[in-house]
Amino acid sequence: MLALRPGKIRTSQIIFKECQSAIEFHSSLSAPHSPNCLPPIAKSPSSRRQEGTLTKDRRPREAVRGKTRVHTTLQKNNPLTKDQAPPPTTNLVHSHPIPYELPDPRATADLPTAGDEFPYDKFTRSGETLVKLPTGSATPFTDAIFPRTFILWNHITAGFPEDIHDAIATFPEKFIAAVPFGAGPKFYAENRRADLLLNTFLEVLDFPDKGKLTVFFPIEAKEDKKDRNKDEGRRRKSAFDKPWPLIITDFSENFAKFLLCNQCFATASHAVWNLIPFNPKALASTITAFQGNVVSNDPDLIAEALACIKAATWCDVSIQSLVKRITQTQGRLGNPAELTVKMTRSWRLSYMETKNFEDDKGPVFLLTRERITDDLDMHRLLAAHIRQLKLRVNYQ
Repeated sequence: MLALRPGKIRTSQIIFKECQSAIEFHSSLSAPHSPNCLPPIAKSPSSRRQEGTLTKDRRPREAVRGKTRVHTTLQKNNPLTKDQAPPPTTNLVHSHPIPYELPDPRATADLPTAGDEFPYDKFTRSGETLVKLPTGSATPFTDAIFPRTFILWNHITAGFPEDIHDAIATFPEKFIAAVPFGAGPKFYAENRRADLLLNTFLEVLDFPDKGKLTVFFPIEAKEDKKDRNKDEGRRRKSAFDKPWPLIITDFSENFAKFLLCNQCFATASHAVWNLIPFNPKALASTITAFQGNVVSNDPDLIAEALACIKAATWCDVSIQSLVKRITQTQGRLGNPAELTVKMTRSWRLSYMETKNFEDDKGPVFLLTRERITDDLDMHRLLAAHIRQLKLRVNYQ
């Protein structure tokens, strides 16, 4: 489940400007240039005047053009901690040539297909063939294939009581999250017994062996139920500050496979349920989002932007060093530049329509990838380094 909201997603500070029939992407660190990297665009005097810097006596400027907010570059705004900060801007690429010829970043031959390395492109009912299927249902529901939904562990369990969180973390395969479409305070105010609504739907599925089946809200247990009125008993609070899931447990193995394989169940006039597994090792596929007034659904622009992002990443020595550290712990050795090139094979730049809290349109380019490590700290650190690249995209 992927949702972008300007101001909420952690994005690079980017400027998109039209300058001499070109588009410039600016971030906060400059990547070294090598003969293999794409050449930068020559700046015009007007574009240099528009570029902001952060000094002791000046605050970063912010200009609004129409409905698009353009952020000026912060040259010293580095979100990394002192210990995690990358090495100073280096000229090692110039003084020590890399003994590896970087490929053409625009080449698309032999890249992985969507189904190979992009879990966010998968659809329901894909994968293992089910042994048992229901023969019918007393409650009609939409029997169709939908895009598969993923929710990160720390998001889907946000607000859970500690005992429930620990129980799921210990045996995640014994629980399934049920996230209704449009879940939130309004949904639960209108469906105060949503747990019974879901439980009834699961019970009427004509499946050979479902198990005992228990559906409950992830709220703290009430030891003393005396002097508690009806409204207090139905109150849903802290657990619904994030994706607002219900929890299903006590199911059979085959029934769980069926539910997770289909994932999305749209019941007529009631609700649309997304049944998602709890996976503590799930990591985000999104690196960052680029936004600006020249973002458009132009395939040529998207391809050129992705090529420039890859080229800047390949030439960055600090990223090469971090990739080398990650791969060495996995027992994989090789040239740091070559390993970095392999890391970017799964990268994809996608156009997405979004809106901010004021309901203004804010289209973005979303950079996604397949992770190369299960270590959450290293995963975040690598993404932070990539966000700090300075990029220029030549596009006529």
